[in-house]
Amino acid sequence: MKEKNYKNYILIEKPVERAFLIGLNNKESSKEEYQESMEELKRLAATAETEVAGMFIQALDKPNPSTWIGKGKLEEIKQSVKKEQVTTLIFNDNLSPVQSRNITKTTHCNIVDRTELILDIFAKHAKTKESMIQVELAQLEYSYSKLRNLWQHFSRIEGGIGVRGPGEKQIEIDRREIKKRILMLKKRLFEIRKVTETKRKGREDSISICLVGYTNAGKSTLFNRLTRSSVYTADQLFATLDATTRSIKYKGEEKVLITDTIGFIDHLPHTLVQSFYSTLFEVREADLLLHVIDISHPKLHDQISSVNLVLEDLQAKDKNILFVFNKYDLCNTLQAKFLKKQLKEQYQDCVFISAKEKMNIEELFNKIDFYLQKRKLNRIFGVPTDMNNLINFLHKKTHIVNIDFNEKQNEYIFDVLIDYKYLKTVQDQIKHYKLNKYINS
Repeated sequence: MKEKNYKNYILIEKPVERAFLIGLNNKESSKEEYQESMEELKRLAATAETEVAGMFIQALDKPNPSTWIGKGKLEEIKQSVKKEQVTTLIFNDNLSPVQSRNITKTTHCNIVDRTELILDIFAKHAKTKESMIQVELAQLEYSYSKLRNLWQHFSRIEGGIGVRGPGEKQIEIDRREIKKRILMLKKRLFEIRKVTETKRKGREDSISICLVGYTNAGKSTLFNRLTRSSVYTADQLFATLDATTRSIKYKGEEKVLITDTIGFIDHLPHTLVQSFYSTLFEVREADLLLHVIDISHPKLHDQISSVNLVLEDLQAKDKNILFVFNKYDLCNTLQAKFLKKQLKEQYQDCVFISAKEKMNIEELFNKIDFYLQKRKLNRIFGVPTDMNNLINFLHKKTHIVNIDFNEKQNEYIFDVLIDYKYLKTVQDQIKHYKLNKYINS
């Protein structure tokens, strides 16, 4: 076999984007709390494959309307940009087009705000047709809201964070074309959602469990553990974007659908929540939410609050929620005992696990079983003997405790445990049948 000669090939490595992280603490949070927010921004930058060359935090009572940070701090950053060969400035806040343009003029850098950075990560991780459309739509809508003074902002530098996906195309098209593109993407999403809705209707008879939580809390690892799947996992933010659903036979009887959703984050861009509505719709329709939390994270309460805000936005905050404190193996013994006691007092419906180390998974299944059993109600129905479809339905979808026969009424008396979501359907069918029979007799 002839060997290939690689002597004349030159390997060209893609240059790593170097960036400074810029934050402005207006004293609404403590210095330590804001530092943690900046550390999260650093993890976001790493996920966007950007090398962080430094971090600047300025304390100001209110932002400068023209440059966000103070002029003196901006000049200091300008000098450091030349010294460190930095090409990008990433801000921990959202900037106006005027602020972005003014900072670009001073520093000659690519200016990226927090929302643009998150959108860029989503563009990088989008794999399916639906998620790619959702990300592009979110990017265009965010850009459109800032569009009037934005052309200079878009042409600031070729490539880089914030212009992945549709970014480069936006330089070539005018405002009307962007609006046309947005409408076209919405139409395509609507068509995809119709197909999704049809599929979802076919799963209405199954019990649905949805995993939600802050990004990198270990949802996908837990999903793989519960369903014996191999969904991609990584120690980075937003490793997976698409909702993945797997069916499992629970205790050999009921079919349970488990869905892994995208991770949430503090100040998750509203455009993303709206664009990913069909993906996040699974959360609204779920019978039980497993709120997965990284117990080893120092700001776990803040992360819980951030997830609750998104659930509120999705109108899903009042659902049955089981708090699953993951990564319990990372806590030392003394810390674990104290944390467990504290969290049990605060969150009564909770369980402590390590999805990675398979710790307390059986206890989690027991908690899930408790919720599933709670859904079942004991009811007695008088079903006419010629309602064959309903009789078959009760045999398939309920746990039958006892069946008697009422000769006088010519009906079966079903004593069953029934899931509450089937209850009204059964009652309405019997009521409608008997009413029609009475009218026709």
